[in-house]
Amino acid sequence: MLLLFDPNAQPQSWNERMKPGEYAILYSGLQPAPPDHQDNISKGSLFCTVFSSLAEAEAYAAQQVTLLPAVRCRIYDHHGLGREAIREIPGSQYKGEKDITPGFRRWVGSILFFGGVGLTILDWCSDFSLSWPAMIGTRVFPVGFVLLVTELVIVIEARRKKRREGWTSQ
Repeated sequence: MLLLFDPNAQPQSWNERMKPGEYAILYSGLQPAPPDHQDNISKGSLFCTVFSSLAEAEAYAAQQVTLLPAVRCRIYDHHGLGREAIREIPGSQYKGEKDITPGFRRWVGSILFFGGVGLTILDWCSDFSLSWPAMIGTRVFPVGFVLLVTELVIVIEARRKKRREGWTSQ
């Protein structure tokens, strides 16, 4: 069991203290801890559990979500949070985070971007005599642009990851 950040250890970050081939479980929701580590939880310290193999980590994570259904276990390798979790095992009662879905980014991003551009063009065509369409349009289309670009980057990265996995399996 490692503290995620231990100012008394060197190196201080949890994943820097791991060896290649080790896997750590990070917990979301309730934090399961053995009785001898309860003081860490009461002080607000967060911890991870380290295993020497992926199979051991998966078995322990499955056991934890069975014992505590409101927990989600994410398994990471020695690279830590810099990469996507290798495996995620949510408990049956785990609520999850309020993530922005890809559909939301696409639909709302498109509506804000194209609506904002349209309002700005409408006011431009009327020689800015209305003023309110351009005022609204110039404020909403950048938000739509950011949502659309974010979705594009996520899609490109997912494709790159698939392509890299295809190369490594050959």
